[in-house]
Amino acid sequence: MPWKHLISTSMLAVAVCACLSLEAVSVTRMGRRPRPGQTVRQRVDELFAGFDRDTPGAAVGVVRQGKVVFQGGYGSADLRKKTPIDPDTAFHLASCGKEMTAVAILLLVQDGKLRLDDRAARYLPEMRGWGGKVKIRHLLQNTSGVPDTYSTLEQSPGRPTAGDSLQLLASWHRLDFPPGTDYAYSDSGFDLLGLIVERVAKEPFPQFMQERVFGPAGMTNTFVFDEARVSRAKRALGYDFKLGDWVLKDSSSLNFLYGSGEVYSTIADLARYDRALFGGALLRPDLLRDMVTPGENSSYAFGWVVDTAADTGDLYYGHSGLWMGYSAYYLHYPKESLSVMVLSNSTHTNPEALAFDTAEVFMNQGNAAAAP
Repeated sequence: MPWKHLISTSMLAVAVCACLSLEAVSVTRMGRRPRPGQTVRQRVDELFAGFDRDTPGAAVGVVRQGKVVFQGGYGSADLRKKTPIDPDTAFHLASCGKEMTAVAILLLVQDGKLRLDDRAARYLPEMRGWGGKVKIRHLLQNTSGVPDTYSTLEQSPGRPTAGDSLQLLASWHRLDFPPGTDYAYSDSGFDLLGLIVERVAKEPFPQFMQERVFGPAGMTNTFVFDEARVSRAKRALGYDFKLGDWVLKDSSSLNFLYGSGEVYSTIADLARYDRALFGGALLRPDLLRDMVTPGENSSYAFGWVVDTAADTGDLYYGHSGLWMGYSAYYLHYPKESLSVMVLSNSTHTNPEALAFDTAEVFMNQGNAAAAP
């Protein structure tokens, strides 16, 4: 799922299409200066004031020191039915699901079934002869040199899987650069990780995720793409904005490329996941440290961008997602033990800006009235 660290200013400025995002961002700037007596909820509501019943919307959740301190929904999950978004509305996570794939790999490391510095070809013999030097760590850090297959697979008939992506890569018989020497974001690299999970665990990727990640974390409304689950789920429909109107953009032939991020989840479930991940219920401390340690050639770790905030210098982990009619951002400040998750059913929302500004509200909570 094509990853965007931040939806560009030029994209947000495109005429009418970006009206919702521009409104949200402008309100965000207002939210930085709380008015006397303004509560935390009022400040967050103001950040998301650009969404209403006639627009797609967003859900936001905040976890601090393992406790849920805020959850809210704004706008409509279904524009035809005017269904309001709430913390139990499911969204496609897009590339925010990549770090869940990383957790799956690390669980297999924890089980003693593989090592981060194993060659991927040990589990995917189709890589021999062209990708034999690619290590699992390279795939996790996007330093593998594995080319992205998405544009080609989109033109192919049927519904491609990670196996089809691997066959295509084997036919190309090349890497874009020697493993570990450069960085290039690769959805296909994470699809290969999903395939490694299946072959090592000897079960389908969705089943492994349910048994080892979603279930233990208490995520009752989270699942890897499944047509039956999608049809039953209380979910937000995805939208794009074209020619002055919202257009449904809710399906793709690439939805069976699991490892790169085909997860649906809710804000309420992501709060449970956040507590399990950073609370040590899923991974050993040493593996969690590995997960947030970037490669030598970039700030990309295992499904996280690791960086420091420009205004405060605070270390954070973050990842964005943009796919079909959905956008998302997952933000974590380790020093403050503060996480913010923003999920939207519009490609013209700026969830990254909303996540950072929501985090600022809670880091500066002493300047506002008590939270409701």
